Amino acid sequence: MKRFKKSIAIGLIMMIGLFSLTACNGSGRHSHSRGPLDVTKVTYLVYRGGMCAVDMYVITADLKVVKYDINPEGDKSYDYLAGELPSEDRYAVTESEISDLDWSSIVNVLTRVNFMELKEDTSTKETIYDGSSYYICVETTDDTNTSGGYMAGYDKDSDSVRFARAKEMITNAVKK
Repeated sequence: MKRFKKSIAIGLIMMIGLFSLTACNGSGRHSHSRGPLDVTKVTYLVYRGGMCAVDMYVITADLKVVKYDINPEGDKSYDYLAGELPSEDRYAVTESEISDLDWSSIVNVLTRVNFMELKEDTSTKETIYDGSSYYICVETTDDTNTSGGYMAGYDKDSDSVRFARAKEMITNAVKK
């Protein structure tokens, strides 16, 4: 009987240890350490609804903002997030800076909404005509994640709300 109790106690201890280890591993996706993300670059892309025009903002950790006002040819598509651009006569570039506080606010909201875990497609499920499409690509020292889509951030689900918070902070920083 004593041996049986000892076996049960060892089994329980092993199960508790096993559950503790799996609980620390997170959701099985990317597990990030606590604290702010080490963001190096944020690219924010807006396809304006009903218009053949694209706004792209590239914000870097050195507080630089490069804005591209793009008027692409209607019959071509470009992978702007991968660096593809139309010919130089189809876009204008303006450069500016954001404050250290704005950069910190962007990094903090990206951390708080766990942006690196957002799914790629956060398009709205609603039927909306001539709406805009929004994309955010965040690069850290360890990883890159892109999220967005047609009217991204306008639904009430968790991913949409998280995307909307990140989009709002980035928009506020670049529109000053």
